Order: sequence, then structure tokens, then C-alpha cells
Amino acid sequence: MSMFVIPANAQTTSEFGYQLHPEKLLENTEGTLQIFVTSNEMMVPKEIENLKVISSDNSIIQILSVEEDGNGFTKDIIIKAKKPGITNIVLAAPGFSSKEITLQVFNNNNHPTQLLMKTTPEEFPIDGPRYGHIALEIATTGGLPTLASDDIMIHLDTPNKDVIKLKDSDVIISAGNYYVITEFEIIGSGDAIIFAETNGMKKISNIVNILEASTPLKLQLSVFPKNFNSFSVNTGFAIIQLLDSDGIPVIAEEDINFKLKVENPNVSVNTSHNFEEVTFDKTQLTIEKGKYSTFTKFTPRPNIGEFTESFEQEYSMYISANNILTGGDSFKITHDEIGALEGEGPSFTDVLPFLTTGNEEIIAVTYYETDIEVSRQTGTSLQGTTGRELVTVTVPVQAKNDHEVNFSSSESDTVNPINPIMKKGQNAVIVYGKTGTIASDDSITFYITDNEGVKTITGNAIGPIRDGISLRVEPLVPMILAENQFPALAYLDESGEGEGEEVVNTDEGEEGDPRLGVTYFIEDGILTFSANDSVDVNSLIIKRNQPYAIMDMMSNEVGTTTISYQMGGFDGVTNIVSHTTDPAEVYLAFPKNILANANTLATIQLLDSAGNPVYAKKDIQIKLVSNDERVLQVPQELTIKNGEYFVTFELETTNEGKIELALLSEDFALSKYEINVVDISPILSLDLLGTMNWNERIEAKLSVKIPEIQTSLAGFQVEWITEGGEVKSIEEVTNSEGIATLNIVANDKDTVSITAKVSGNGLSSSTLTKTATILNIPVVEEVIVEESTGFELDMMTLMLIIIPVAVGGTLFFLKRMDKLDLITDRIPIGDKFEEIKERISDIRNR
Repeated sequence: MSMFVIPANAQTTSEFGYQLHPEKLLENTEGTLQIFVTSNEMMVPKEIENLKVISSDNSIIQILSVEEDGNGFTKDIIIKAKKPGITNIVLAAPGFSSKEITLQVFNNNNHPTQLLMKTTPEEFPIDGPRYGHIALEIATTGGLPTLASDDIMIHLDTPNKDVIKLKDSDVIISAGNYYVITEFEIIGSGDAIIFAETNGMKKISNIVNILEASTPLKLQLSVFPKNFNSFSVNTGFAIIQLLDSDGIPVIAEEDINFKLKVENPNVSVNTSHNFEEVTFDKTQLTIEKGKYSTFTKFTPRPNIGEFTESFEQEYSMYISANNILTGGDSFKITHDEIGALEGEGPSFTDVLPFLTTGNEEIIAVTYYETDIEVSRQTGTSLQGTTGRELVTVTVPVQAKNDHEVNFSSSESDTVNPINPIMKKGQNAVIVYGKTGTIASDDSITFYITDNEGVKTITGNAIGPIRDGISLRVEPLVPMILAENQFPALAYLDESGEGEGEEVVNTDEGEEGDPRLGVTYFIEDGILTFSANDSVDVNSLIIKRNQPYAIMDMMSNEVGTTTISYQMGGFDGVTNIVSHTTDPAEVYLAFPKNILANANTLATIQLLDSAGNPVYAKKDIQIKLVSNDERVLQVPQELTIKNGEYFVTFELETTNEGKIELALLSEDFALSKYEINVVDISPILSLDLLGTMNWNERIEAKLSVKIPEIQTSLAGFQVEWITEGGEVKSIEEVTNSEGIATLNIVANDKDTVSITAKVSGNGLSSSTLTKTATILNIPVVEEVIVEESTGFELDMMTLMLIIIPVAVGGTLFFLKRMDKLDLITDRIPIGDKFEEIKERISDIRNR
């Protein structure tokens, strides 16, 4: 425990502590705000004088009165909760730091007063499902779902019409229900806000985030094959894909229109500006919304060799499009008069990147071509010399007959190639594959069989990785109403982390992978759930490539339960929390630390499943059990009556310690509370100041310290008990520094004993004693007088005997010095002698 040392002259400012009874107030009810002194979170038994209290909004909470509690150190502020809202209660008193206490007043009706909305999912990757769900629900002021007594129409709208499209602009929650479900379609990327409003309720909104591919996007052209001959009929394919900045295909959010053109920078003859080096099946192309590629066939112009003296030419094919980057490709045409070559190969295959969409996608192009030697003339007739040379050129080979190319994959779950048919007279064919919905951890190998045997090439599949996918099931509605049916949604989510791997957060401002998130189901399966008494749900059949699975669940009771589920190699758990506007919890309000040997106010109140105060619909008996009655005693049973929502009682403490107080009531879960009872005992020191001499003042100085708290130490009662002295002054109450003094003077005792007993409300009494030995006590000598021999001498008589003797001696001395005559002349001493002689004669006669 920390020790606080307060300087002797320190002036400590006290702090207010408080406890509201009940802790959650309902409108149009009264409550008690208890105010006391605290230090180090402990209640201090110190009186608060001249307390001033105001409410910052009397329309919400009104101060009715300030009363003194029976223990003497607690003030009870009686307040009236008038209407729902939040306001501050301001406290001030001499010696205290002023304090603002924020209090809330709750609404007590169970009628719908607000809308709740939930969108599922809230974030969408670029390759995931292109629609989501909107759930709208009516709730009470306390945020709990409640049934509609009449049809409620809700209007939906979004300003981001380029990002999402709402399926319905108006939906209805039918009487007897508490929610309605609709959908929205994804048509762009970015954030989109959805608004919902209805008569008499506050307009609400929710935001969904549609992730955007890494930019800039680009239209990339690929030409297959690369080699053609102008003296045979050759076919080629121009394939155009929409790619992100990383070269990965991206699904188009809208139709993208463009044209293809060819340019021969080395052409020497061009008959007109409409001269076509190649013939396209179509030059005006479109990548449709929801797709990422398109293609067209082309054939080099049969007589193009007549327009050049070159044996071969490099042609550039390019894309003409607006507002998007483009990338072209090139191909070569030879002009050797070799005629058409026929055969069944050899085959060559070039692959393209493809997405695992679950649909048929272009995965490669297979073509026939071979290398041959041709003789070409060298030199020119103008130079006067000509010759010939052998040159190896690559030229297309046309299929002799219709021929099926055997095409297979090492990862059939990722893609299952469809064997292409090379038609007679063709030299190239596009290869399609039936894609799955996941990509392989390992690279994909394609196997192609032709007249030379089996050839291999590595494929390029892009999609979710199975180890990074998890199965999720969650309620579609924001809040679940107990004893009612509600919808739930199952879907797959790719986090990019394998099972058991740590998720690494991105740096602030750094974008995550836009391809991670909700994804399509990767296989057929049956979604099953564990048995659960709180929620009923049936198994569900799910098909491969299905985006979501919606199911109905039935909540049987209030509370939280966990449902486990599994499908194939996936499993998981989901928490289902069901609410009600009926009382669902008994709640105890009490100060954090309470004092021993004192009575402290506490309150038990009823709360609904959302923690809002609620009235009892019948009498509710609550049993209270303290696990140690030597520390805390409470009533054995309390009742919250029908139509009320709390009951107040006292905690009676007798000793220090931590105890557990249990609240038991039918139809409610057991509630247990740990209560800390603190016994604050003062530490005393007693100093005796002074010389400790007899008949001098001794000051007894009592000092009180309490290490557990830091506050003014004034007001402690001091009972002084003294022995062996006379009390001159006394202080029976400590000052602000915890000091009281007593002044005492020693009398006839050789020791002085001083005892100080300190006590205060809520504090155990402490006693300290000190004894002082008195110095310099005077010694009194005794005069012993013998027994009388027949007469008694009084003082005067004794003097008459003693004086003559003394006078006679004096006169004798003066006579010797010749001074006697001089003195007798001035003083009539003779007369005095005569008188003395007469007195002596009288004494003798006795």
C-alpha cells in the first residue's frame, strides 16, 4: 500500500465521491445522489459543511432537497428525473474541489422510437460478390428490438449512385415483425453511404466500402501467334485484358469500349489512308461490365507482300481508347512464297493470366508453326549483282484435319482445361478452362499432347488461397429479439493468413490488399450446426461458386450463446445475443469501498438485456447471501414490487475484509458482487514537551495520521485521561493537521500519566499512553518538638526569651567600642529595656 506523508503545515483539498441510487434513473421517478468525501478511492468519514448543489438542466433533473444521512458524514441529495436526457450535477463546498457529475435519465417506454441498420458485408474486395445486404430494424429508446404494431415504411437513399445501386428505395416492416431485409448492387468502387428514414424517427446512415484495384488500370493487348506469312491464309488472335498496376486482371465495373489498329512504320507503299494491313473480325470491341477480357480474330492482308520489297515486316497493333492507359503488341509477316503448310503440329502454347471466377475463362492460345529454310535473293538489279541465301523463318502450319488438342491441368480444383478443337485449315485456337474459385499454393502445370508428344507449360491463376479462407456465420439484423425468428448469413472470407498464422496490421495510411475479403464458396457442401438449446437452426445445402447462404434461426431465450458450425474442411463459432425489453438482470449499486462499523446505502434495480432500467411486471423476490456475516450483514430477502424498478437497503459492516454478496431470484441469472470493507485506523503519536520540572507546564501533543488516505485530519474526537497533575487547557478535537494538545502542571506526584483515545465515525478507535517523571521536587525538613515539661511556649513568648540574649550581646560589644553612650543619647533605649525586663519577670512567675 502506498504511504502518503503530509507536511505538518499542508492544507489538503478534499475530493467529492458519490453514488447514485438507483444507478440508472427512469424518467418521472425520484432518486438519491449520495455525496461523501473520498481519498485514494476510499470513503472518508468527514463531515461536509455548506454543500451547494445545482443541476445544469432542471428540465431533465431537478434538485428537491439536501439531507443529512444518519452516519454524519454523508449527504443525501434527493433528485427528480423529469425527462430522458443527460445533464450535470455541480457540487461545491468549502475545502473541496468543485465537481461535475454527469447523470443520464432513461426512457421507460417499450415502443419503437428509432431505426437500426446493418450492412453485410461492410467491405467488398474487387474479385468478390457484387452485391450486399441491408437489414433495417425498429428499436426502443434503449436500443432494444421491439415488434411493430402497424406497418412501418422506410425510405432508403444513397448519394453515391456511381458506387452502389439500391434494390429498393422503399421497404416495409410489417406489423408483428421487427426487421426487413433488402439488397444493394455494387457498380463502382469507393465509399458509399446509405440513408434510411421513416416518419417520427431520426434519420440514420451506414457506410459500405468497395475496395479499388491498384491503379492505374490498363488495357493490355496480346497477339497470338507472332509469326505470319503473306502467301498463305493465316489466322491470329488479338486478346485484350483489363489489368491493374501489378499486371493482374481486374473485373470491369462498367463497359469499356475501344478500337484496334495496326501500323507498319516501314511500309513503303500505301495506296490510301484506309489501307488495311490486317483484316479483323471486328475492330470495335468491348470489355463488358463484370468481365475482364475480350478478343477478336485477325488475318494479314493476303497480298500485302506486293506493297513492299522487304522479305519480312514488323507490324504494331495498338488500342485506341479514351481515359485509360493502353498497351499494344507486335507481330511479324514474312513475304516468302512458300505456300500453305499442313500438319498436326508441332504445337506451341502461350498462357495468359486468369481469375478463378468459377466460370469459363481464356487461359491460353495454342497454335501450330514450324521453322523452315527459304532461299532469298540478295542484292538488286540496279546494283548489277544478285545472289541468293538460305534463311530460316518461322511460319504457320494449318491443321490438315479437325484435331482435338489434349489439354490437362495439374490443379483441377483451380482450373480444368477444355480440350480445344483445331479446325481444318486453322493454325491457332483459344484454350478455355472451367475455373474453380481458389488458386493453388503451388504453380499450375498444363500438359499439351501433340504429334511430338507431351509438352508442359506453367499457368498463371489468380484467386483466393484455400489456407487463407475462413467460414463465417453472423446475424443479418443489428439486434436479435428473443423468442423470435431472425435471418443469418454464411459466407467465405479470405484474410490472406493461413490458419494459426499471426495477422500483421498494415501501417497507418497503408492500403491493404484489395483482393482480400468476402469470396465465393469454393465447393459444394452442407453447412451444419451444433445442437443448442438457446437457438434453433437447420442444416443448409451450399453450391460451389455461390456468393452467400441465407438461413433462418430461432432465438428461444434471452442471453448469449455460442453456436459452432462446420462445412467440409471449414468450421467456426458465432455468438448469438438475444435481447428483450422485459427485466433480464438484477443489478446492485454500492460504493467501491465502504467503511467498517458503519451502515452504507445500496440499491438493487431491474435492467433489461441491454442494461437499461425497466419496471417489474410482477413482484420479484430477491434473496441476498453474504459469504461472511462477520464482515457484512444484509437483509435476507427484498422485494421489487410490480410497477417499481428498484429497492434500497443498508449494508451493515462490522469488520474489515473482502466479501462476496450473491443475489438470487427466480428467472434471473445468479449475480455476484465483491464488496471491499475498509477499516481505516489512525496512527497516533504522543509527544510530551517541556522541562518536566515540578510546578511547571507540560504540553502533551497528539498527532493523528492515516496513511491510506490523503485529506484533512480535522474533526477526530480525542478523549484525554490524566493522572498526577492538574489540567490547565485541553483540545478535544483535532485540527486540520490532525493535532490536538493538552497542558498539565505536575502537583504532588513524581510521575504524570497522559492517555489519548482517538475515535471518529467509521474509524476504529486507537489509544496511546505516555508517562513523564517529574524533576526537582522540593525537599521539606521536619521540626521535631519534645514533649512539654509543664508549660507551653507560644511564638511571642519564645521571641521574648531569645531577643534579650541577643540584645545583651550587642550592648556588650558596643560598650567595648565606646559607642554605647552615643547611641543611648539619640535613642531612648533605656525605656525599652525596662519594658523587656517586666516581660521576663512575668515569664519567670509562671
